[in-house]
Amino acid sequence: MNLKKIIRMKKEVLRFVLSCVLGMTITLNSSAQTSFKPVNLGSNVNSEYPEINPIMHPDGKTLYFSRANHPENTYGGVNSQDIWYTVLNEDGTWTEAKRLPRSVNIGRYNAIFGILDNGNAFLINGHYSPNGKYWIDRGLSIIERTDNENWSKPTLVDVKGYARMNKGKATTAYMTPDKNYILLSFSKRSNSKRNSIYIANKKGNSKYSKPKKIDIAGDKLGDSYEAPFLSADGKALYFSCNVNGNYNLYISNRTGDSYEKWSAPVPLNDTINSTGWENYYRLNAKENWAYFCSNSNSTGKSDLFRVKIFEDNPNIKLTGLILNKTDQKLMLADTNYRITFNGAEVPGLKIDKASASYEVVVPFGQNYSIKPEMQNWIGIVDSLKADSIKEYTEMNLNLYFEAIPYVKVFGKIINTRTNLPVSLESNPKVLVNNLQHDSVKYGNQVAEYSALLPLGTKYTFRGKVSNFNGKTDTVDVTNTVSYTEKELDLYITSVPWVEVKGSALDNNTFTPIIGASQPKLVLNGNTVDSIKIDPVSGEFTIRLPYGLKYKTAIASKDYTMLDNEIDLTGYVEYATVNHSVYAERKDANLAVLSGKIINIKSNNPLTSDIPVKLKVNGVETQGFRYDSTNASYTLKLPVGVSYDILPSVKNFYNKYEQVDLSKVKKGAKIAKNFYVTPIEVGQTVNIDFIYFETGKSVLKPASFRSLNALVEFLNEYPNVKVEISGHTDNVGSKAINQKISEQRAKSVADYVASMGVPKERIVSKGYSSTKPKVPNTTAKGRAENRRVEFTIIEI
Repeated sequence: MNLKKIIRMKKEVLRFVLSCVLGMTITLNSSAQTSFKPVNLGSNVNSEYPEINPIMHPDGKTLYFSRANHPENTYGGVNSQDIWYTVLNEDGTWTEAKRLPRSVNIGRYNAIFGILDNGNAFLINGHYSPNGKYWIDRGLSIIERTDNENWSKPTLVDVKGYARMNKGKATTAYMTPDKNYILLSFSKRSNSKRNSIYIANKKGNSKYSKPKKIDIAGDKLGDSYEAPFLSADGKALYFSCNVNGNYNLYISNRTGDSYEKWSAPVPLNDTINSTGWENYYRLNAKENWAYFCSNSNSTGKSDLFRVKIFEDNPNIKLTGLILNKTDQKLMLADTNYRITFNGAEVPGLKIDKASASYEVVVPFGQNYSIKPEMQNWIGIVDSLKADSIKEYTEMNLNLYFEAIPYVKVFGKIINTRTNLPVSLESNPKVLVNNLQHDSVKYGNQVAEYSALLPLGTKYTFRGKVSNFNGKTDTVDVTNTVSYTEKELDLYITSVPWVEVKGSALDNNTFTPIIGASQPKLVLNGNTVDSIKIDPVSGEFTIRLPYGLKYKTAIASKDYTMLDNEIDLTGYVEYATVNHSVYAERKDANLAVLSGKIINIKSNNPLTSDIPVKLKVNGVETQGFRYDSTNASYTLKLPVGVSYDILPSVKNFYNKYEQVDLSKVKKGAKIAKNFYVTPIEVGQTVNIDFIYFETGKSVLKPASFRSLNALVEFLNEYPNVKVEISGHTDNVGSKAINQKISEQRAKSVADYVASMGVPKERIVSKGYSSTKPKVPNTTAKGRAENRRVEFTIIEI
C-alpha cells in the first residue's frame, strides 16, 4: 500500500472518530490536524534518494532542501547534491519537488544555508568563479533572485580564514536573516567527520570575523556537532550531535551576552528523536513549525519531516446552515434569528440570511453549547467538544430550529356599546372552551389578553365580565403544523339592568326597619315578594331595567308607606346604584338619646377636628346627629327594644355599650355619654358586659357581643398588640383569686384568637386583687374590681 493511500485512510478514520465525539452533524477538515507529532512530507517531496538540509522561505510556503545523488542533479547520480524546492498547498499537501536551475546548482555539493532579504537572496555553499559557472573552493556565497526565473552571479562571503580552516568531510552553516552572524559546522582535521560549531561576526559588507569555536558546556556531549540553527531571538541553538554512533537533535541556551557560551544540551522530545538518524532542524519564520531530516520511517535514506511547535491560529472556524428540523428546509431571509455560544453572542459571527448560513471563528480549548434563537421557534442546542483540540480546525455544523407547536391568540375585550376595551376594574376574564385557562395572560394597562395553546384542535373564546354577556368566537388550528398567531378581539354586551342596593329605613331615626316589622319592597305599587330584606340591617338588592323611572316604598305592619323614587333613565348599561327606601313608623314611639363623646384619657369631650359616626346593632345609622363643636349628639330610637351601640371614631378604641329601651316610654329623653380611648401604648380599657359561669372561667354566650367589638377593633388595627388582664376583689383565698384571674383572662384571650386574631398579638395575665380600681370596702366597689381589661402594649 503506497504512502498517499495510507495518509488518506488515516484522515478518514480521524473524521469518523471526531464525528462520533462531536455529533454526527459536525464534519471536520482534518488536513491540518497533526497532534504535534512529526509528519513525513510525503512522496511529492521525499524520494528514494537522501533529502537533507530543509530551510523554509519567509512566506511559510516554499521549502528548499538538498537532494543527494539524484540523476537530475548537476553532477548526476554519484556524489552529487543539488537544491530542490516544494510548495505547501492550502490543504496541507505539498507540490511535487522541483530542482532549482543550473545558475544556482553550480557545484557538486550545493546547499542553501540561509535565506536573506525577505527571500530574495540565498546563502549557498561554495566559492565560485566570477562568471558563476565553476566551483573554486570551499566557502560561502550569496546569490540573488533577479526575477522569478533568473539569478545573479554568486558573490563571495569573506569569512576570514574559513577556507583554510575547513578540512573535514562535510560542512554545514546557517546565516541569521539579519546577516549579523554565521554559524559554521566543520572540522579542522583533514577528511575528519568530527565537526565542531563555530561563529563568525559581521565586520563589514560581506566580511566576517575568523570563525571562533563556541563552548557548548565543554563539548562533552558527543563526537560531532552539525547543522547549527539559531532561534529568531538568538537565545536557543539547535544542532545535531553524534552520540555513541546515533545522531539526534538537541537544544542549548545562550548563557551570556555573547554567542560563545551555551548551556548543557537537552535532546528534543522523543516524538522527534528516534533510534535512527536525525539532523538539520530548522524553524520557519513564525517558529510554529520545525523541519528536519530523519531516516526513521523514511521512504529513502533520509526523508524530510515537519512538526508543529505551537498553534499560531488557536481557533476553530465553524460554518453551517440554519435549517427547519421538520422539513429540512433552509430558514431563509424572512426570518430573524441569532446564534449564541454558551449563552452569549460571539464577536465576528457572520449570518447570511439569504443563504441561511453562518460562519464564526471561536477559540479552541473549551467546549461550546451552541443554540440558534428566534422568537416563536425552539432552537435545538448542539454541542461542540473543543477542549481537546490543539490546532486550527475547520468544521461544519448545521443548526436546527423546531417549530413551536402552539397558536398564540391575542386581542382585547371590547364593550359593544362603546367599542372600547372594558375597564380593568371590572376584572375581565377570557374563557377558553368555557373554562378559565392557565395559559391566558392579561395586560395591566388595558383589557387585553394573550393565550398560547397547542395546535391540532378547535378552541372557543368568550369574554367574561360580571353583568355582561360575551359573544363566542372560534379559532380552528386543527390542520396547522407550525407556530402561528391570531388576533381575536372579544366582544361583550351589558346585561339590560341596573343592580340597586338599598336599605329599608325609619324616616325619623334613619335606623333599619328590622325583621320584626315584616318589611317588604313595593315597586310601582306592587309588592315584590321575591326580594328579601335583611331582618337586621334592612338591606336588599334588586335588578331593574335601565332607562326608566321607578316608584319604591316599604310595606310593613309597623310602618306607613312613603313614596320614594329612583331615576334610571340616564343609565345605558349595567351599573350599581345605592337607593334607600324610607317609611314612617305608625306609632312613632321614640326615645331620644343625647350626650357627648368622651375621650377616656383626658376625660373631656372629643375635639372638633375628630369626625364621629355611630353604629346601632352593627349598622351605621343615619339618625345620628353629631355637633362637632361641643362633641354632643342626639339619636332617636324606637322604644321597646334593646340596642347594641358603638361609636365609630378613627384611631380610638370605641367602647361597646348596651342600651335597653325595652321598658322606656314613648318620648323619653335619656342622657347617655359614649366613651372612646386613644390608641396609645399603655391605655387600658375595661371590657364591659362579659359574664362567666359562677365560680368558673367559662364565658357565657351573652359575653360574645361585647367581645366581638374587641375583635373588630383588633382586625381594624392589625399592628396593635394587647395584654388581656383578669382582676378579682380581695375576698377569699389569694391563691384561688390568682387562679381565677388568670383563667378568666385566658378565656377572653382564647375567644379573641378563635375569631381569627393571631395569637402572637394577644397575651393574658392574672393579677388577682393586686390592682383594685376602687377600695374593696363596699359590695359595689368589690363588684367594680371584679373585671377583665385589655391594655395596649405595642403598636
